[in-house]
Amino acid sequence: MRFYFHIVDKYGLTPDGTGCEYADQDAAVLHAQRIAAELAKAGEFCRSGVVLLAAVPGRPSPSACEGATDPTAGA
Repeated sequence: MRFYFHIVDKYGLTPDGTGCEYADQDAAVLHAQRIAAELAKAGEFCRSGVVLLAAVPGRPSPSACEGATDPTAGA
């Protein structure tokens, strides 16, 4: 399933136009948590920021995100 990780912060919505392939929602949630943690480290994220996770069912596309096969990579 393809998941999209849109960023909502004080500047508004930054849509994810690419998405990532994950086998299940739990793996995608881990990826969203890593995104939020990295943004927080960079000072780009505050309490009002969120990573909006959207799923699109269907056939996997040929491209996948780096680390998509191992949601714990880098954790």
